[in-house]
Amino acid sequence: MPCVCSQYPPLELTRAAINKRIKATPALLKPLGLLVTHAAAKLKLLQCPQCGHYWQTGWEWNLGGTEYAYQVPAIEVAEWLREPYLQPAAWMVYAALMQPYYAKNTFEPSGKPCRVAQCPHPAIKFSGVCEPHHIEQLQEFGLLPKRPAGRLFPPYHTASA
Repeated sequence: MPCVCSQYPPLELTRAAINKRIKATPALLKPLGLLVTHAAAKLKLLQCPQCGHYWQTGWEWNLGGTEYAYQVPAIEVAEWLREPYLQPAAWMVYAALMQPYYAKNTFEPSGKPCRVAQCPHPAIKFSGVCEPHHIEQLQEFGLLPKRPAGRLFPPYHTASA
């Protein structure tokens, strides 16, 4: 069976793109070799035997809990088991949930340093901490959704949220 990896670019963070990939995934997975399954997260790490590209499966409960596959950077199995890659659908959902908060708030630097030890960022006005630490505090108190679990990777490492 010929390699089809190049036919599947990184997923756009849209419901339509992810739904399209969900439909394509059963055929996409057939030629790939399973490297390992992360039982707790219900994820798989696979590799194309022809080109060597790595793939991870994902699923998102609000997309019907259906498996979909996407390319990921090469990684040691032990490292992947410790922290699998972020699932694009989870990142899309998180960004949608965070968007109203970012739309209502501005984060102006206060000119003072962040109070978190060794943080190089300036604190924001009306807070003693920088924007990332401010968001983390709100997440800890359940006032904002928590960032989805997983290792960031290109092109999603620069996605805002």
